[in-house]
Amino acid sequence: MDVLVTAYFVCVLAIIILSTLLNAILIYIIIYKIKVTELPHIFILSISISDVIHTLIGLVAELCMLYGVYSLKKNFVCIGASFLTVFIVVSNILQTVIISIMRVIAVKWPFFYIKYCKTIKMKVTLLFFCYLYGLLWPTFPLIGWSKYEVDLDKKRCSFDWNLTRLDSLSYLIILFSFCYFIPVVALIFAYIAIKRTVVDSCTVRRIQVGKNRNVLEMVYLKLALWSAVFYFVIWTPYAGASLLSVFKIKSPSVIYTLCALFSKLSAISNALTNCYFNKFFRNHLKKIKFFQFIIKRNRKSNDNVKL
Repeated sequence: MDVLVTAYFVCVLAIIILSTLLNAILIYIIIYKIKVTELPHIFILSISISDVIHTLIGLVAELCMLYGVYSLKKNFVCIGASFLTVFIVVSNILQTVIISIMRVIAVKWPFFYIKYCKTIKMKVTLLFFCYLYGLLWPTFPLIGWSKYEVDLDKKRCSFDWNLTRLDSLSYLIILFSFCYFIPVVALIFAYIAIKRTVVDSCTVRRIQVGKNRNVLEMVYLKLALWSAVFYFVIWTPYAGASLLSVFKIKSPSVIYTLCALFSKLSAISNALTNCYFNKFFRNHLKKIKFFQFIIKRNRKSNDNVKL
């Protein structure tokens, strides 16, 4: 194995370990500490469980194919790993967009949010729609619209970027439109909408609701910003490199490998943007005995240094 393959293996393994750890802690806190069934919590919990499944099955299968345990030649493991990855990634993207949109509604129209968006029916419907949406896109190549092929760097299965079928171009254009461009626009819209509400601090409504709501809006603004930034930064390189190949502009295979590796950081960024950047979540994190021990030990170390 060359140095690039070894480095790639180590990076993917690190992503698997870190993603599993972060999401497992997140799942534990939401279920056993927060114990709240608000719409954002349900969606965040769903995203975290999906990311754990993705990393432990999809990425592990990719590592097995990387070292020749399974062949890349269109067998069920290769296509299955790609199917699972696309299904989870697309459904998680849509769930992230819906969380941001729900935060906009909660900030701008709180009474509408309380009346309609907090109902069990709305939560189940939106969650079902997200998973159905995520299921559709990897299913299309299986039923004849485009097909699965070996990725551009020959390390995993992916879509037909080389356009070996006539209908692959239409599929890829629509895929990019609905799974990349529209989510980017929606996340930017959510950030701008929340920012306008936060900036508009002189309205009667904000004076009446007081400081607590102002703090909550600032938290929502921060989360909306990081959601948009992480999504754009993580997915744009892979989307750009893949689009270039569609237009017959080839790049070195190492570029595709790095872009694909970078996109796997979404399994970590989801947990960071939805929870670990949220100070209310960090307060729950500090209540876990292990982190309490670390905090106390750091305080003792700082006190010794001061002395």
